[in-house]
Amino acid sequence: YPSCFDANAGLFEAILGQEDAVISDTLNHASIIDGIRLCKAQRFRYKHIDMADLERILQETQSCRIRLIATDGVFSMDGDLAPLDKICQLADKYKALVFVDECHATGFIGRTGRGTDEHFGVQGRIDIINSTLGKALGGATGGYTTGRADVVELLRQRGRPYLFSNSLAPSVVMSSMKALELASRDTGLRDHLA
Repeated sequence: YPSCFDANAGLFEAILGQEDAVISDTLNHASIIDGIRLCKAQRFRYKHIDMADLERILQETQSCRIRLIATDGVFSMDGDLAPLDKICQLADKYKALVFVDECHATGFIGRTGRGTDEHFGVQGRIDIINSTLGKALGGATGGYTTGRADVVELLRQRGRPYLFSNSLAPSVVMSSMKALELASRDTGLRDHLA
């Protein structure tokens, strides 16, 4: 994607329909909010990082086909972290999916900078992650989605910002790949920040 804003804008509309529900933290980033506005799913908001309120909504929406919990990993305005360990427990209990925007966590949070899922020890339990090639990775542009292969393929076929945008410049792709390689190889620079 040209940006993670575009990745978020295209996600919800492509994977959710009228029989589904998206359950969003009240302080989510504008790109998540705008993406949710574009989809036909039922929309619910839970109080910021309030697991009791999230559970209440999960209980109320059990008749929906798909329930997707949407949260930032790191909230951009205050810098607080979504409690992904608790969110994943609730998602497992109520058979919901979890989406996390990691734009403010990629490269910074977690022992090796892999994000809030690494920080909370829930790697492999987050269904969909969107993030940026900018910020900590140093790129000027670019966003991406990770998740199950069938979800990524669906986004390639139905995600409007992906389908109807220009691809990233080769120089951005190569510099992003190098930044990911460097971040994976050594934590020294990140350790110095702490």
